[in-house]
Amino acid sequence: MSELIRVPDIGSGEGEVIELFVKVGDRIEAEQSILTLESDKASMEVPAPKAGIVKSLKVKLGDRLKEGDELLELEVEGDAAPAPAADAPAAAPAAKAEAAPAAAPAAAAPAAAPAAASVQQVHVPDIGSSGKAQIIEIQVKVGDTVEADQSLITLESDKASMEIPSPAAGVVKSISVKLNDEVGTGDLILDLEVAGAAAGAAAPAAAAPAQAAAPAPAAAA
Repeated sequence: MSELIRVPDIGSGEGEVIELFVKVGDRIEAEQSILTLESDKASMEVPAPKAGIVKSLKVKLGDRLKEGDELLELEVEGDAAPAPAADAPAAAPAAKAEAAPAAAPAAAAPAAAPAAASVQQVHVPDIGSSGKAQIIEIQVKVGDTVEADQSLITLESDKASMEIPSPAAGVVKSISVKLNDEVGTGDLILDLEVAGAAAGAAAPAAAAPAQAAAPAPAAAA
């Protein structure tokens, strides 16, 4: 919203505007000097009471002003309303300090996850041709996070061009090929650090035989 900024108590009758520090369109901070007034006794800088954008100036150099006269119109930024709430956060740090230890145990669980991560070599799949194909595009770089089935490279053979997808999600650790390389089925493309989800997938698979074995005693009965 817009707010009129006026001359504060300057401790004397009138003062002359001898310097203007802002212009229309300027973004100013709270306590930033707007102008300098000079009276018979002294000169003083008048600060902005709050932050905002100068919408219009009501004074010019040489004007004589007294307490209460309009200086400028300020478009006050929306953070003025939350300011009173700043008193409440004073107590909040204590709550945050208590919440932090609660979050620590949760963080301990993911700590085990990196141990399950593994590096998987990604090779050229069966590209359906007896010869080799040329790499005409590489869509990833070292450090990229890729999703399963995301294209890694594009190959072009005598018959067609094709994109080679990633077999799993993970992070590219190293790339073993470069543009224009000739590659064939089974050639190494890159090393992919696969997230621990692979280990989780193995667990259900191991559990399945256990369930399959369970009905056996029932059949014996």
